[in-house]
Amino acid sequence: MGAGDSQRPKPRLWEGKLGRSIASIVSEHAVARKDVLRFDDLFREHASRVHRMVASLLGPGASDADVQDLAQEVFLTVHRSLDRFRGESKVETWLYGIASRVVLTQLRSWRRHRRLCAAVEAEPVLLAGTDIELQSAQREELRRVWRCLMKIRPEKRVVFLLSEVEERSGKEIAELLEINEATVRTRLYHARRELMALREKAEKAERKERT
Repeated sequence: MGAGDSQRPKPRLWEGKLGRSIASIVSEHAVARKDVLRFDDLFREHASRVHRMVASLLGPGASDADVQDLAQEVFLTVHRSLDRFRGESKVETWLYGIASRVVLTQLRSWRRHRRLCAAVEAEPVLLAGTDIELQSAQREELRRVWRCLMKIRPEKRVVFLLSEVEERSGKEIAELLEINEATVRTRLYHARRELMALREKAEKAERKERT
């Protein structure tokens, strides 16, 4: 083993599992070696960010298995759609658009919604080396926010998260979700108002419980 080998970063566990799973499916259905190579390039370049984007849109209630499953679904959809990509938008816009719409479709499932809501209430694992009181306050605040966010319809919630968490512009969100910018502005406006109202209601309830 050379000196450089010891410094080479190890692949993340989820990337290895996800990559092997997708590679086996793609190899069975590929019709041209050129498509396989192009898909492999997309996967290597964007897998980590797609995984992170899926996780942020699902929220803290999503398990690692949930995120991996949807990330795999995203890349399988990408592979099936490669021959229809005409370069009318950037590859990144096309790819992350697929990721956003796959997550949005899954969020419309009532069963998944209930499971994510229940998981938000679960106690997160403490991170080593951090102040316990500070971490406790941070995760409680995270729960408060996500309790409210989970009460907002997925169409508005995803637009809000793409704007506030992913820091996408209105134009970018419109391209990702294949809707017009006016719809983006409307959904974002209502999501913000609903979140504010839900937070105020929750805070009043908490104050009432303490008195």
